[in-house]
Amino acid sequence: MSRDKLFYGGVAALSLLVPGALLMGQPFAEAREPMGTLTGWALALLIIVPSYLLLSRVIGDDDNQRFFRAWAGSTAARFVVVLVGTVLFAVLVDDAPIKSFLLSFFLGYMLLTGLELALVLSGRNTSRRHA
Repeated sequence: MSRDKLFYGGVAALSLLVPGALLMGQPFAEAREPMGTLTGWALALLIIVPSYLLLSRVIGDDDNQRFFRAWAGSTAARFVVVLVGTVLFAVLVDDAPIKSFLLSFFLGYMLLTGLELALVLSGRNTSRRHA
């Protein structure tokens, strides 16, 4: 199975399991908790999916500097999107369900980043062995 199919399958599975469990459990009993959970997960997806697409496209390149530039750019973009997304959510949403938003976002960020790194780095090792 291709690396991209594994990534998208993992993203789909995690997107059903994690927000689904949070929506069913509602750990904080906040008003509008489902909105916070879904928005937090959506922000994590908005960060990780483009990052995976960028890194997976440059991973097999012979120019190591290209991979480093892509990784550094991805990291900087992640920081900006996290900061802007979180501030906008807190400021623009009346009675924002911050706890559910942050829990869902950070679970998504950590789990999806783990998936991204595992697949991108496995692709890097494979491409190096065949070179």
